[in-house]
Amino acid sequence: MIELEQEVYSRIVPTSVRDVGRCYYCGCEAEACFDDFAPPKSSVSFYLNSGENCSFAVIPSCKECHGFLQPCRDGLLEIRKSFVNKCIKKKYRKALNIYERWSEEELENLSRTFSESVKAGIRLGEEAYLRLKFPGYEYEIDGTVFHARRRSVELFTVFGEEFDNYRNALQFAARTYRININVLKEWLVEHVANFDEAINAYFRHVEEEKLRKKKDKLCLEFAKTYKQNSNFVKGALDAYMDANPSLSMEECLQLIYKERVKKA
Repeated sequence: MIELEQEVYSRIVPTSVRDVGRCYYCGCEAEACFDDFAPPKSSVSFYLNSGENCSFAVIPSCKECHGFLQPCRDGLLEIRKSFVNKCIKKKYRKALNIYERWSEEELENLSRTFSESVKAGIRLGEEAYLRLKFPGYEYEIDGTVFHARRRSVELFTVFGEEFDNYRNALQFAARTYRININVLKEWLVEHVANFDEAINAYFRHVEEEKLRKKKDKLCLEFAKTYKQNSNFVKGALDAYMDANPSLSMEECLQLIYKERVKKA
């Protein structure tokens, strides 16, 4: 197997001195005993016999990324990198949420113990965030230079205000428009991180809920006062509001009383 490794695999070599000794997958310090192989050594025969596309590379890796990659059988370097990112997101999900949710300025009024706990979560979440954003680096393998796929800076806008990362945009939007940050995150998922659409949809939902509660209250009071079935009142109110869009709920209920209840 050692001879096969020497024949098949080639080590990637960073072209920049600053990247020497760094894990290609997350940017942390790499350790020689945790080199990653793409494809894994246990799958090399399959790739040699099948002709499936793969890197046949030895990649500097940190201990944690090496552990993440144990179940991954893919032979392409960039796909293995995506696999690592999924693992980081899963393992550090809580810390990433704390990092998105809290800012240092918000910790002043918290108890010392809770504040220290949140600070630790912010630090861990920030580290995980930076690892996820690490794009890899330019490297040479067998004389050929490969360029890392640098991610373009993604801008997030909140009604004209621009932010270069999701966290800052999220905290600004939640604070400015007084929306619970966890609630806002749920609306952002539904609207694919479009802040304008998510915020507008949230406030439409709030107004609809207010109207629904008002309608339920008025119908229940009407039903009790005039001894009517509450479902009948709700159905009649819907019909009257559709037929008379310029009238308020109260005015429609007055019509229902005159035309449906009083006459009866």
